Amino acid sequence: MTSTTAWPASVIARYLTKAAEILSDPDATVDVRKNRDFGHSYDCRGCGVGGSSGDVTSIHASAQTHAESCRAIPRPTA
Repeated sequence: MTSTTAWPASVIARYLTKAAEILSDPDATVDVRKNRDFGHSYDCRGCGVGGSSGDVTSIHASAQTHAESCRAIPRPTA
């Protein structure tokens, strides 16, 4: 599965969710960002769950763990 859409500038990593795997939808991702003020954060484009941490290893592990089980699909855009 490949995506032709460019990542936003602040996104440094993406994890495909379980929904992405099932539906072959490259937009169902958990995005990891480097924040200006505090460490790193992640947010799920399907269900909206997210988190932040000063520890980049921890935030990647949390994002990947969430992505492996999330079956929510992104809200359609107009």
